[in-house]
Amino acid sequence: MREVDQKYWDAMIIRSWNKFETCKQLSYSCFYEFGDYPENLNLKRNTKMFGGVRAWVASYMPELSEKLWNVPKEKQVDLLKWLQTTKIDIQKPSRKQNKYATEAVKRTHKNQKLLQQKTTSKNLEQTLNRNNMWQVVK
Repeated sequence: MREVDQKYWDAMIIRSWNKFETCKQLSYSCFYEFGDYPENLNLKRNTKMFGGVRAWVASYMPELSEKLWNVPKEKQVDLLKWLQTTKIDIQKPSRKQNKYATEAVKRTHKNQKLLQQKTTSKNLEQTLNRNNMWQVVK
């Protein structure tokens, strides 16, 4: 086991983000490396972990999420250095910060609306068009 190190924890977050891992897998990796779960250690960026690492980072650390999306994998070592100089920590998400979730909600709402319109128009056509009525003699 290694000593608890903030830089190594940040590297684990970035690696998990790149591998599309869940926060549970990240916690297990932390347990394997440091001997305890991240909630019990004196680290930054270790609370409110849920679901996938990408969703967690996007919700609670939007600046880091934006950098991870924009910086290619080959240059993420510089991102690790940037994390050491900043004081980014878990913050309460706002609707503006969680733009990925709001875009997905809008898309889903739009799709549901289109589906409802299609169903309504199909039902109207079947009920009002005499050519679609089998019981009517033509």
